[in-house]
Amino acid sequence: MTDPTDQTTPDTGTEALTVHPAIEAVIQHFDALDKSFTEFDVSRDLNVARTALNEPTDADNAGAWAEVLAFALSQGPDHVNPWNTYFGPMASQTYEDGRVLYSPDILGTPKEVVDHWAQRARSVSHPILKARYADLAWDMSQAIGQRKRNPEDARLAIDAYLASLPLREDAFERSPLAIRALDLASLLGDATRLKSARGALLALHRKVVDAGEGAWWFAVNRLLDDKKTGVTDAERASLVADLEALTLRYTDPSVQGFDPHSGRDTAERLIKHYNRQSRSQDIKRLHAMVARAFERAASLGNAMLASAFLQTAMDHYRDAGLADDSRRVRILMETKIGEAGAEMVPFETEIKISFDDMEKFLDLVVTDDLGTSFVRIAREFLLRKKKLEEAVQQTLKQSPLMAHIPQKIMADDFVAATIGSVADDPFGRLFQEAKIRFSLSAVWLDEAFLRFLDRHGVMPEHFVGWANRHGLFEDMALLLEGVRAWYQCEYAKATHILIPQIEVALRSIAHEAGLPVTKAHPKVPETSVAIGMGDILYQDKVTAVLGPNTTLHLQALFVDPRGLNLRNEMAHGLLGAALFL
Repeated sequence: MTDPTDQTTPDTGTEALTVHPAIEAVIQHFDALDKSFTEFDVSRDLNVARTALNEPTDADNAGAWAEVLAFALSQGPDHVNPWNTYFGPMASQTYEDGRVLYSPDILGTPKEVVDHWAQRARSVSHPILKARYADLAWDMSQAIGQRKRNPEDARLAIDAYLASLPLREDAFERSPLAIRALDLASLLGDATRLKSARGALLALHRKVVDAGEGAWWFAVNRLLDDKKTGVTDAERASLVADLEALTLRYTDPSVQGFDPHSGRDTAERLIKHYNRQSRSQDIKRLHAMVARAFERAASLGNAMLASAFLQTAMDHYRDAGLADDSRRVRILMETKIGEAGAEMVPFETEIKISFDDMEKFLDLVVTDDLGTSFVRIAREFLLRKKKLEEAVQQTLKQSPLMAHIPQKIMADDFVAATIGSVADDPFGRLFQEAKIRFSLSAVWLDEAFLRFLDRHGVMPEHFVGWANRHGLFEDMALLLEGVRAWYQCEYAKATHILIPQIEVALRSIAHEAGLPVTKAHPKVPETSVAIGMGDILYQDKVTAVLGPNTTLHLQALFVDPRGLNLRNEMAHGLLGAALFL
């Protein structure tokens, strides 16, 4: 018997292909139906029949595989695409050694399977089956069949797809198939079928818009700005009118269909279209509609939700050219963010460190040699960019949901930063991981310094001398004052002295790298100001001097809003007194 979950190509040992009567019965059953069914229904029954085969021959195995594969493949653009085809695997798995397993996989499938599909397309009568077989024969001609495509396969697929539309359950099934028929007709340059497919897609669009069922984007995204599908001016104008009506419906809080997110989607599609026509007033009008809708939605939810809605409203007021409204909403957003803090529930995680583990660590980093201890402590607590990148990628396995959800970093009364998903914003995720490492390493760093001070009797002058071993500071007086403040547990004073001195050192590095250390004053003509730490740490020449680890460490610690951002928080007076206790 055959395992129904096995989606790998059987090793037939022969190129012969025959369809076992049990498998054939499944196909004939669906071909004779006068009602709707799905490709998943066919796939399910084929797998059951394949499992029941008793000692099948190699040819039977090949025939069973040809049928199972035909209905196991995923259809459309939303799948991994290892073969550069319209049909693709339903799933994939990547192993630690880099190997990728596709399910199902076409590797090793006999090339005769494509001819078999082509014959099936001409012998079956049900349009769902005919469309599937014909499109497979067209799409997989090169990937499996190693032959040129036969245009007649595409024509059969187009006609069958269009004939099958009434049998599909809803617009979410019908519209992609109408688009596939349209794409094939466009590829063939078949004007008659192109017109039929376009008409079918527009008819589906009309139905869902009139019924308020959603799914408006299928026809709009495919037809509105495409010049190859023969869209007439009247058809395009109708699509635009539909989008205008939908935007009005979704952004009007007085109607039952009020949905600011959908209103933003329809408006943004219109804005893209109007941009091509340089219709700036219409673009501003649409931005204002979206802004008002999100401001209204903000009044309906709690403070946390409202702050996110108001951010969108503020951005769209700005793009509408309504600066006063944008500023007004910013003030309201700041208020809501402040209120949102009271809605957040803190959570804590206890991490236990054994005495033996701490002692082993301290013996490793604090040696009998003063200079070696300085180096080991610095090296041990310096972020490693490669390790952080690996940790970020590991979240895809350990916390896949959190890895895909964008996140906002909230300050007291504003959104300090936004971090995208691991796939979209891997650099942003590095800073998130860096903040975690800073937090986890704090207790180890404290103990290391205590052991270091105790073993070597280190004075502030030792720290200052080691920090200036490369001559980055012309005047060490303030550096020494800052370290002395740290010794005396005057942490607020130490922070406000030492961070600017780090900026001084970085300007020295920038100067040595051949970079200007001043820039034009943003407001006063013919005047310059010193460049800041943020300007310096994102310069390629400085990164080359510091190396990727030190650069990331300093960025995350001092200047990036996705990290601790200590320099900017200090400079703007945002470090509360409680932080230094």
